[in-house]
Amino acid sequence: MSKSIAQNSDELKNIFTSAFLQYEEQNVIELLDSIFDKNSAEMIETCLNIAKSAAEKCKVKTKFNNTLKHYKKDFAIQKRLEMCTGKISIKNIPKDYTELFNNYKCGNYIVDDTGVYKVIETKEGDINTVLICSHPILITARYININENTETVVIAYTIGDKWNFISVERERIASNTKIVNLANFSIDITSDTAKDIIKYLQYILQVNSSNIPIYKAVNRLGWVNNEFVPYSDKIKCDSELNFKDIIKQLKSKGNFEVWQKHCLLLRENIYLRLVMAASFSAPLIERIGGLPFIVHLWGGTGTGKTVALCVAASVWGKGAYNNNALIQSFRGTEYALSEKAAFLYSLPVIIDEGQTVKNKDDFDTLIMNLTEGKGKIQGSASGGIKKLRHWANCFITTAEENIIKYNSGGGTSNRIINIAAQSKIINDGHITMQIIRDNYGFAGKEYIEYIKKLPLEQLKNRYDDLFAKLKDNTDSTDKQLMAMTFLLLSDELSEQCIFKGEKPLSIENIKPFLTSQKEIDNSERAYNWAVNWVSQNMNRFKDSINNNGEVWGKIKDDVAIINKNVLTEYLQRAGFDYGAVMPELAKRNKLIKTPQGKWLHSMSVYGCKASYVQMILNDNEYLEVKDDVSPF
Repeated sequence: MSKSIAQNSDELKNIFTSAFLQYEEQNVIELLDSIFDKNSAEMIETCLNIAKSAAEKCKVKTKFNNTLKHYKKDFAIQKRLEMCTGKISIKNIPKDYTELFNNYKCGNYIVDDTGVYKVIETKEGDINTVLICSHPILITARYININENTETVVIAYTIGDKWNFISVERERIASNTKIVNLANFSIDITSDTAKDIIKYLQYILQVNSSNIPIYKAVNRLGWVNNEFVPYSDKIKCDSELNFKDIIKQLKSKGNFEVWQKHCLLLRENIYLRLVMAASFSAPLIERIGGLPFIVHLWGGTGTGKTVALCVAASVWGKGAYNNNALIQSFRGTEYALSEKAAFLYSLPVIIDEGQTVKNKDDFDTLIMNLTEGKGKIQGSASGGIKKLRHWANCFITTAEENIIKYNSGGGTSNRIINIAAQSKIINDGHITMQIIRDNYGFAGKEYIEYIKKLPLEQLKNRYDDLFAKLKDNTDSTDKQLMAMTFLLLSDELSEQCIFKGEKPLSIENIKPFLTSQKEIDNSERAYNWAVNWVSQNMNRFKDSINNNGEVWGKIKDDVAIINKNVLTEYLQRAGFDYGAVMPELAKRNKLIKTPQGKWLHSMSVYGCKASYVQMILNDNEYLEVKDDVSPF
């Protein structure tokens, strides 16, 4: 009938006039069905105008308008039901999301592969669809932070045919001003559509409250009780937006056996073996209870230091050097380094190019701060102080030179396992880089699963046993031994689950890389520096015209009598503190004391009255060389 309606309006007028003369509502409804069925909105409007004219002529205008009103309402409900199935209709379902998508409710919205539409009813009772987003957008997970009790949601959306996922704070999708920032991630949203998208997202959160999975979350990686993020199915990381590059690269790729076989060959080199042990040791620090430490690999260019770092990174994720978020340089600020350490928490922090730090004092301070395992106290914009960030990991660094200088503090030396690469670390770096570029990220997960199965008491007891053996067979400080024990234990554990059949590192293997107590002792190093300084400036300790007017003291019977002000100044220049060093040297009988037990003497040297320190130069450790005998 619709075709005849379209062709002949006079015929339609006659049909309506005939129906209106003996007004039967059912007959009128059947006529309305023929008008509304598969006709365009323009055609429907034309037909209704003809019907209204006929109704007025037949004096049934009020009856017809009432019938039309109720018909439009029923038609709108029917059309809405046909249009809105109540569930999303997406064919391009991302991997592992089939069950969620098949049960995903969207109510009065239409969600399909072309976008998100809201269904509206006009004042006239017509039903229309309005596009609010040109691609599908859904919430696929909710994260509740167990420390802060705050919520983050995971938003899934498409760019072309590819699904993308980002984690954002719940407040962001509740604010018109904040939600528009999602446009930076290629989500189709503007200030005009923000309000509609907020209503849509809040709606699907409500109607899918039993469907969208809810996870416990933390704002970092690593251990949370017996779970390890990012490998846990129970606890998630809700800081993906701030560290998305790291999260993205903590994945596995390629073939585990290819990586495993090649690394077995590489591990024949002791330097590479220790670097890998450092990478595996990071999760043990929190587990057993210990302090962060640094493993520093240094040597000339071309030895393979950077490739070794890439191998260490490939334990957990991406192995290639370029654009690797798991490896960074020392050029970052201390705050950035501490934030990364706090985020990685139980994973190694890998830092290349230590030679870019030129100021020794800055380096010493950085080392001390990083190995403390906690950030600096900072004020909060809302008042009070920010929550202090912590970490419990190992730092693996490289440089072309030793980051421990002759005047570095004892605390600095104590916190570093120093590996001087005196030969090539990796013979064919090119092949190694090709292998770890295409195969990586398997070992870390295997290692964590193995550790989780071990009773914690057993792990701690084995650590204590190794520490005791090191203490009995080496001459180093407890902090050095604690760090080295982690390396020995991690090497042993990685052999048990990854490199089976390999002989674990022995104490004899690692002895050359421990710093002795004497080498770490700050006062001892200051004394050795002072002896060399006196020897270097012998003319200053003679009443000679070569002094250029300066006399620092004199040497008498293997005792250097040094002006206190001069010694203080030059000790400070060398990085030593006079007030800290002198009492210790006095205890060790390196200084001649007054009858009152003081190390400062008021005396006259070459006619100059001043305060002097009398330092004993001959402690029987130096070889006396006669003028006519070569020391070589």
